[in-house]
Amino acid sequence: MDDIITNSSEERQGHIDELDVRPNDSKVLDVLSENNSNYTFRGIMRKLGMHQESLSRSLQRLHELDLIEKSQLGYRLSEKGAFLAKDDPRLKISYTPLLQTYVPSNVHASDIISSMAGRWFKNLRWIGMVESQTDHVLQWLSEFGSFDLNLRVAPNYITIESSATDEKDKADAMISAYRIIQEVSKLYGSQYGSFSTNPNNKLN
Repeated sequence: MDDIITNSSEERQGHIDELDVRPNDSKVLDVLSENNSNYTFRGIMRKLGMHQESLSRSLQRLHELDLIEKSQLGYRLSEKGAFLAKDDPRLKISYTPLLQTYVPSNVHASDIISSMAGRWFKNLRWIGMVESQTDHVLQWLSEFGSFDLNLRVAPNYITIESSATDEKDKADAMISAYRIIQEVSKLYGSQYGSFSTNPNNKLN
């Protein structure tokens, strides 16, 4: 992953050399380059494996250059930063759907997001959130950084997906997926009834 991030950072240099953006700064910009993504300080640090002091300096430089801004959920690209990042190649990670769960129409996606965003679970560390026009993706990283787990929240359903590749990580990801489903069900199950859960995204 680090090699891929470094490559895209090198491709970026021709556009922003005049802004004195350094290699670590470019890595941070790569992490924030998804549309409307928000990452906490700890989330960026885990994602990149960057030392705390190095990340602090990078964030300070990027903020002074008006390339990033603080948000309620952490950090995101500024309008200027998004403009510079829009043509850069993006790091593509393959995610496998694990569970899809329908939620009642009178349960708002914003309620699920506000309840789950920023939470830590037994072996999952909160990273951040990516927003799009169709859904919101809440992101966690496994305790040892071996896989990501996403909670994709759309108007009438949620999907949990993972980047796990080996069998042990896949099993751990499935256990974590059910744990997240249980947490969501605790919030709304008693009020609206049980959700309908479909493993492996096999819908009836």
